[in-house]
Amino acid sequence: MPETEATTSALAQTGPVGALPATLDESAVVALDEAAKGTGFDPDLLRATPARDIRLQIEAMVALLEKVDHRRLLARQGMLARMTGADVEARLEFELAGQQVMIAARQLRQAAQNGKRLRMLMAKARADLMAEQSRLEGVIAAARRLLATSPGSDDFVVARFERRLASMMAMHAANILTIQQFNLSSEVLTGLLDRFTDVDTLLLPLWQRNVLALAHAAGADTRRTAAGDFVTSHQNLISYLKQDDAHDLR
Repeated sequence: MPETEATTSALAQTGPVGALPATLDESAVVALDEAAKGTGFDPDLLRATPARDIRLQIEAMVALLEKVDHRRLLARQGMLARMTGADVEARLEFELAGQQVMIAARQLRQAAQNGKRLRMLMAKARADLMAEQSRLEGVIAAARRLLATSPGSDDFVVARFERRLASMMAMHAANILTIQQFNLSSEVLTGLLDRFTDVDTLLLPLWQRNVLALAHAAGADTRRTAAGDFVTSHQNLISYLKQDDAHDLR
């Protein structure tokens, strides 16, 4: 009998995928093969590294933040600096450094958006694996029962059936590790996304406002106050971005 006909015949005897026939014969081998078929992962999960991408963008943003030097701006506010235009040059340099940070922030935002999308794909893949595990557990138990109650079956068929069963059990074990990895990856990614949200909604807007306030401050007292506010928000932003993944997993 051609293979396609044998498969059709076996499925007709066993009913839904995952059920095994009462006799350990060729139809049982075919049914076990069918039961072993699972759903694949979205290709993006295999290609993308969302947590790494977010970390790289955070590192790039921190590097730019650490280059922002407000002291050069404050040092060029005297009479001579105003006469030579050095104060304007310093302000433009300060504003340009701030703009570069904001460009890096947009790139970080894009990485975070992709991370959110991949976290949803990860959750779906995990749910699919959990459903597959339940199905595999039922089929493995049924296959073991069939082996135990079929002592007189053909040795060649039994050997093939046992090989299929061993492969299915290996798949079940691999799924356990994959689910654990999905859980860990999701926790790390969630921590990074939470950190980004705090930066994007609070720390970065505050930093940006303090950059503008300092760049356009007029008068020594105003500049001193603006500089203090900038330094505080600047240090807080850098420190928060530098938090490690151990903090993300708390």
